[in-house]
Formats: sequence, C-alpha cells, structure tokens
Amino acid sequence: MVPDLRRPTPPPELGGFFGRTDELDRIEAWMARRAVAPPPSSHGHPPLLVLHGPAGVGKSALAAEACRRQDVVTHWLSLYDATRSDVEPTLLRLLGESGAPRAVIVRAAAGEDRAFRRVLRGELSRHLIHRLVVLDGAPPLVGRALLSFLRDCPGLAVLVTSRQKAGWRRTGARLLAVEPLSFGETRDLVAWTRTGQPRVDQGTLTELSTLADSLVDAAQGLPALARIAGFCIGHAWKPAWPEPTEEPGPQRLVRLALQSCTPGQQELLRELAGRGSVSPFTLRTAELLGSPTRDARSDLRKLLSRELVQRWNGAEAYCLPEPVADAVRAVGPAPPVPGTGVVLWAERVLQSTAGLLDGRAVPEGLEALGTRPLDPQKLVPHLDEFLSLLTGDAPRGRQQDAIADGLALLLAVLGDAHRLVALHRLWPTLPVRRALSSLAADLGLPQQAGELYDTDTWSGPAASRHKAALCHRSGRLRDALSALEGLLDEDRAVDEHTAWALLILGAVRCDQGEVVQAEQALLRAATLHRVSGCRRGLGWTLLHSARVCLLSGREAEAERLLEEAGETLSSVGDIRGGNWVATESLRIALRRNEQDAAMELARAAQARHAAAEDVRGLAWTSLYLAPWLLERDHLRGARAMLESAEGHSTRCGDDLGKAWAKHRIALLPSPLGESHAAPILVTLGPVLALFGDIGCPFGTAWTSLEMVARRKPAESQLSLLVMAEERFRALGDAYGLAWSAAVKAVHHSRLHGERRTAARILASLPGDIPVPAPDRLLREMSQFLEGEGVLGGRTIPSHARDTVAVRHTGPGFLDLHDHNGPRCRVRVTLLDDSPADDTTARLLLRVSPEEGHPWAASRAERPWLTVTAAPLTHASVDPASAMLLPSEEAVHGAEFGFTAHRTGTHRIRFTIALERTGTVLQQVETELDILDHDEHRGLTSPEAVTYQGR
Repeated sequence: MVPDLRRPTPPPELGGFFGRTDELDRIEAWMARRAVAPPPSSHGHPPLLVLHGPAGVGKSALAAEACRRQDVVTHWLSLYDATRSDVEPTLLRLLGESGAPRAVIVRAAAGEDRAFRRVLRGELSRHLIHRLVVLDGAPPLVGRALLSFLRDCPGLAVLVTSRQKAGWRRTGARLLAVEPLSFGETRDLVAWTRTGQPRVDQGTLTELSTLADSLVDAAQGLPALARIAGFCIGHAWKPAWPEPTEEPGPQRLVRLALQSCTPGQQELLRELAGRGSVSPFTLRTAELLGSPTRDARSDLRKLLSRELVQRWNGAEAYCLPEPVADAVRAVGPAPPVPGTGVVLWAERVLQSTAGLLDGRAVPEGLEALGTRPLDPQKLVPHLDEFLSLLTGDAPRGRQQDAIADGLALLLAVLGDAHRLVALHRLWPTLPVRRALSSLAADLGLPQQAGELYDTDTWSGPAASRHKAALCHRSGRLRDALSALEGLLDEDRAVDEHTAWALLILGAVRCDQGEVVQAEQALLRAATLHRVSGCRRGLGWTLLHSARVCLLSGREAEAERLLEEAGETLSSVGDIRGGNWVATESLRIALRRNEQDAAMELARAAQARHAAAEDVRGLAWTSLYLAPWLLERDHLRGARAMLESAEGHSTRCGDDLGKAWAKHRIALLPSPLGESHAAPILVTLGPVLALFGDIGCPFGTAWTSLEMVARRKPAESQLSLLVMAEERFRALGDAYGLAWSAAVKAVHHSRLHGERRTAARILASLPGDIPVPAPDRLLREMSQFLEGEGVLGGRTIPSHARDTVAVRHTGPGFLDLHDHNGPRCRVRVTLLDDSPADDTTARLLLRVSPEEGHPWAASRAERPWLTVTAAPLTHASVDPASAMLLPSEEAVHGAEFGFTAHRTGTHRIRFTIALERTGTVLQQVETELDILDHDEHRGLTSPEAVTYQGR
C-alpha cells in the first residue's frame, strides 16, 4: 500500500505520557475558548499558543497529548532545524496535506515569485480550514513567517513548541512555560517508567537510596533523562555510580547507560547524534548511516530498552532526545561532522532507488558502497529530511545535485506535486524541471509542461525521450515518432533511454493500430527494463503490452499481463500507473459483458483518476465505457460519457482522445431521428483531418470507412473506401478489411446489383490470421448486409474498431523471414525428472531451424542469440541470461537451472534476441508442475503456453 501523502501528519505516539495535568488543562481551556468564539487577532495572525521551555523538557510530548484530547484535524510539522528557506516548503507540504488541487500550484510554479506567493496564500485560505497546526520546535523567525501566510485561513489555530520565549510578541500569541520537573515529580516519573505506577510505593522508595537519588538529581527535571535514570536504577547502578567528577548530570547518566551497550550500539548512537538534527528518524536511517554488516534493528531495539532512543510514532519512527544527543557528543569520541553522513546516505539511497524508477545505472562511486535500492514507499518518511538537505545554508555541489535529481524523480512518481514544486523553487536544475514537467503532463497541463522543460532548448537523449513522452500524452503520434528517431539509432549504445524509447514506441504503435510493430518494441523494452532492474519501466511496458493484447483480441493474456503490471507498478509506488491498470481491467470486463463487475470497475477507475487529477485517465475511461453503454441502448449515458471524454481530452490537450471522442459522437443516433442528424461528411470530415494530422492510420481508416458506410452509395465515395482499405491492409488488419468488404458489398449491391454474403467475405480472409470471435463477426456482418448497411437500419457495431486481427506466429516458432517460409522452432526440454520445491531442475532451450531456413544451411550464417529467463512465479532461475546458436544440437543450446520455492504450477518467460543488435525476436512462456518431495509420479517436458513476437 502506497502511503497517502495528502493526509495530515498526525501527532507522534511517544509511548506513554506522565503528569503535566495543569499544563494540559490550560491548553484544553485555550482550545475550548477558540472553538466557541475564535478571538480576533489585532496582528492579523490566527489564534496562537506557544509552549516554551528548555530542550528536552517535554514540550513535544505535552503538545502531542493535548492534540490527542481534541476532536480536530491536526497537522504536525517538525521544524527543529528550520530556517527562512524552509518556509515555502513547509507551507506547500501543509497545502498538500490539506488535499488541495495539485494542478493549481503546478500551474503557478512556472510564474514569477510574487504571483506564486499570492497563489499559495489563496490556496491555503481555501483549503486549510478549521484545523489545528502544530509547529514543533519552530524558531520565532520561521514561525512568524509561516503565520503571515496563514492569517486568512478560517477556523485555524496554531500551537507552537519552541525553546525561545522571546520573538513571539508581534504575533498576538499566548505563552505557556513548560518548566523542568521538580525532584519529587522526577522521582515519580522514574518510578512510573520502571513500574508503570503513577506514584512511588514504599518498596520503590526503599530502593531509591541515596545513590538512586543522585541519579534522579542528575536528570535535572528533564523527562528524557528521567527515563534513562529509571533504566539505570533497575539495570545499571551496580557496581556503583562512577566516581565524583566535574561532568554535568546528563553526561554522567548517559555514560552510565552506555556501559551496558556494545561497541556497535555506542557507534550507532554517536552516528545518530552526528546527524546534526533532532528531527525523527527511521530504522532505514539507522541502517544506512552505519556499516552494512551491522544489525541496526537489534542495536536500535537495545538502545530503546535503555531509553537512550525513544519511539516517535509507533514502530515506524524514533527520536534521539536532544539532552541525550548533547551528552553523547560530549562523553564519547568525536561523532561525524554534522550532516555529512545524512548527505552521503541520501545520495546513495536516492540514486540507487532511482534505478527502479527510470533504469539508470548507479554511479561508480556509489555502487562501490553497496547500497541496495529501496522501494519508494520506504523512503516516504524521509522526504522532508531529504528536502531539508537543500535548504538553509546547504552547499551547492555534486552531492546536492544528485539528491535533488533522485528526489525529484521520486516525488514525480509518487504524485507529490506540492513537495516537487517546493524542490523546484529551491533547486531548479534540469532534472528537477524535467520531473515537474512530467508531472504537469500527468495532471493535464501540456502548456506548463512545455514551459517548465522546453525540449526545443535542451538537447540530448533525456530531452528527446521527454519530448517523445509529452507528444504521446498529447496524442501527437507522428511527432512522438520523430522525437524517438535519434534514440533508436542502431549505432547508439543501449541504455535506459533506449528502453524507455522502445516503451514509448510500442505505446505509439499500439495507438496507431500497428500490433506487430508494437509487440516487437515492447518485447525488447521489457527485456532491457528487466536487465537494468527498472521496475517502473517494466510495469508500464507490461501495461502497454496488455493494451496490445486487447487490441488483437487476446483477453486472457491481457488479463495476466495487467495483473503483473499492477503488482510491479504498486511495488514502486506508481499510483498513476496503477490507475491505468484499473482502466484497462475495465475494458476486459466490458468485453466479457460482466455487467456488475464492469460498473464497479468503472466507478473505481474514475474515482482513482479523479483523486490523482489525471484528466487524461478520466477521458479514456469514459471513452471506453461509452460504446458498451450504447450497445445496451443507453444512448443518453453513452452521449454523456463521450461528451465528458471530449471535454477532458480537450482540457488536457490529448488530440488522439479528442479525435476518437468526436468520431464516436458523430456516429451516435440522433434522439430526434435520422432526419435531424448532421450530415456525416460534415461531422466526420474534421475528425478525418485530425487523425491524419496526428498520424493515426487506424483512426483514419475507420473514419474513412464510416464516411462511406453512412452515405448513399456513389462512385465518388470509392476514393474514401480505397483509403480505408489501404490503411487496413498496411496495418495487416483482417478485421478492418472484412468490414471494408462489407461496406463495399452494400455499395456494389446498390450500384450494380451484385450481392455477397458474410460467409463469402470471411472466407476470403487469409487463413492464418486468427479473427477474434468469428461467429459473432459472421452474425453482425450478416445483419449489416441483410439490412443493406446503415441506410437499412444496421450499423457497424461500435466495438468493431476496438480490435485489430493480425497474423501471429504459430506455437513455438521464431518467424524471422517470410511468414510462409521455413521457420525456427523453440524447444524447451526438462533434463531432470520430477523436480520438487527447493531443488534445482535443469532446462535446455534450443532454437532449431527448419530445413530450408538460412540458419540451417550453413553454420557460418548462424548468429549468436541471447536468451533472458524471468520466473513469473515464486522461483529463481540461474543464470539470468545465456547465449546460444540456432541448432538442434544440445551443445549449442542454453541451459538454465530452475529452483521453485513452493509447489504447484510455475511459469517462466524466455526472451530471445539477436546478440549483435539486441532486437527481440520472440518471447516464449512455459509452465512446470513442481511436486512435493513425497510425490513420485513422472513429469513431462514443460509445456509452452504463450508465444509472442514476430
């Protein structure tokens, strides 16, 4: 589950609260007066209460306990290390957590500073309403700057914890001092820490001897130190309190607690103290700050038991109390220079994790450190810490640029527009601008996307790839192909840009109706993304591969690919990708006529796209739903969906979506009857031109065909019919050619008296082209011909243009040359009998040329092939890839070791490519039944179940 970054950050759960009843009552009274009659502020600020006191006195714990007792939405912001440069990022985070629209702030990001701040103030006043904001640890300078932006928020109250009493006078604040505990209160807290009882009993009083009293006295009334004293009394006060020394009490307490810590635990504590920040941290921080061989989880658990570290928010976050951090820095060896360790691990983890998102290779220096990539969701608790490394007096260097680059990509994938805008305002480098431009396109803001990253100004593979992606989202398919040309040059080295270029190419070809070319591009893209470990790229490749399967009528295969795509995209937190998986899943339910499931999926997909503000996703979901409603005689619903699709497509600048919406709207029956319908040539003429401009031959073919089908037969229309036939023939689409033949038959019948039957038309199609649902096509085409086309009351079904029937290779073949010529058979042989779980079975893969194939004639003509193996179930394959020569001989094949980690049916995908160019030739999937150790029946060779490619 991806963390919801648009929900308010709640108060911390600090593991219990003791005492402070008077202060809690005063805070509650202030909140009650504010709720009944919010007092007007003469200073133009919202009602403000400041809890001030020394570090470690328990201000945060007191504020958190007070918030939990209030029935009000609370935003908790930790600002211990904040400077003036943190003001805008904090306000933007607050706005994002209020659920404010993202498009508004992204649109303003490209403007000048004064206009941006005006938009920011206005958005806060509209969305931050009737809430409580806690500025934990805010310096007065930062607090006053934040308050100046919050003065117009209705019903807002602000609670501040600060070490400084001075500096709040001009804010109209009420001040509440939080004093250190008295000696007696400290003793009670020590007893409560040890026993859970609110008062010291007689046995504990006896135990609290003079030596114990000195420990309590050393805590100096600070709750964090009192908890350590409680641990020392119970576990570490023998052999004795250290000899008298000039050390302050906190240092003596911490030194005593450290005596029971291992060197590794002491080192971890020093590294945490060396962060130079008292902001919360996570287990991941502890793991990445130190040696990769350290058991950070165990060390952190021991430090928690000694009260040297405290819980901040359940099991997710921790804090190092400032008195403890000060004492650690004083009693032990010098800790690292503050901030250096954080900068290093932030660079390491962001750059390595970015590889999961865009396929980049980890820089050599960082690769040597061995940081493994993390799922983006695990980095969510660190987003603000990463951002803080680029504020204040942060230096401008290579490390900071790398942090900004990785963080921008992460925020764009997570859809966190407000933090990304904050990053852009702080660090407007090219990678950051590109990430924000991509997010702007996701939100349906093509103009802002272009302004943020002008691809005509910047050059290089990143700019070309970005331009192609923007063109594709805008439905300008021809322009997208032009932008990809340089990235797909055979002389260019293969890298992450090649993988993404092939992905975009496959998506564009799918939109154009070119199924075979789309499959070829996507097969190679999937291979490159798997090799680079780019999970997000793989997820989107699988998603578009599922679209291709749906377009060619392979619903079962599309369903499996969508399931895998959804899991892969979810693993990297790509919410938008998951939403598009939901839309494509809707298409499967619609095709299967699963009415209840379809309506539920439609509502879910539309809600998800709306929540993500993905206007293009809303448009295409409506576009897919409309034909299904129309075929069930829900004309009003279909029209509403198509008009919605047209409006959304126009708003987000998607010319392809707009063209298809206009195409389908033009074909809707008029509610007033045929006589009131607009002439079809008038309504579809601009659509035909639009399809031609954007470079969509599939749309051009169907629009041309409908323009002929819906007019009275005339010789002058034959040119449009020829255009449709040529487009369908170029696409290899037997389905489109069949309907072209049906329209031509109606015209010939009217003009020349010649009649053709649907069976005769279908019989004329190539025999090796699988036509999805041939019985349904025969029935629909017969009705069309018997009714003499549109004029007789029959129309071409609206779902017809959702399918492209093309020639595919037969089972187990690499179709490298002429479809009708000799081919290569792919053979997968199991070399071990009856494999069981957690045992390794050997698989031999051979590519065997048929007689007459060029590769069978001469060994010199045989190219080296690469085979990449990917288990699709809970199993592993070794090696991940191998090379082979086309041959029937086993010695020339590729051998793989397959280890299943559970019993049942397992699936393996083999991708075969030319070694010299990397061109993907074929994908073969096999199934293996893995038995329990106790079962002894034989097992045959694996069965190939899915074949794709040329």
